[in-house]
Amino acid sequence: MGKIGDKERRGGKRPATAKARDDGDFGLLLVQLGFHVAAQFRAALEPLGLEPRHIGMLRRLVSAEGQSQQTLGQSLGINANAMVFLVDDLETRGLVERRRNPDDRRSNALFLTPKGHQALGDASRATSHGRGLGRTFSPAQRRELTNLLRRLAEEQGIDEHALPGPPPGRRSGL
Repeated sequence: MGKIGDKERRGGKRPATAKARDDGDFGLLLVQLGFHVAAQFRAALEPLGLEPRHIGMLRRLVSAEGQSQQTLGQSLGINANAMVFLVDDLETRGLVERRRNPDDRRSNALFLTPKGHQALGDASRATSHGRGLGRTFSPAQRRELTNLLRRLAEEQGIDEHALPGPPPGRRSGL
């Protein structure tokens, strides 16, 4: 498939010369869209000094505050060493803090700091381009596509709470 033209990128119609494609292009199209959206997401976070993995972890931590570092890492499909490096990075940035786990003094519980909450808000505003994806769809079509993509992710063993990147078992690290 060729590159997308400027008119198409702005939501215009495909040129009349474009032939209807069968679903043989399905995977390729998902890859192209994934790279496109990921590049936009990464670029939007860059001025904040954040990466997609940081935001994935902070978003997950919002609903899992107080969990042990080990439990959270397992739920995200991150090996223990990579989890330590990621949490060290977030702690150095002042976005998360480790506290002794009251249920197990040998482990740490993780919590977002006020700066971590602020970073999530900043990231949400910076990445608002995602709300413009599918702007030519009706709300019902957008919900339907979202549900279909969730089903596809589930079919492929991708947990919706996992960090952006390869699914667990296919990770080469962060």
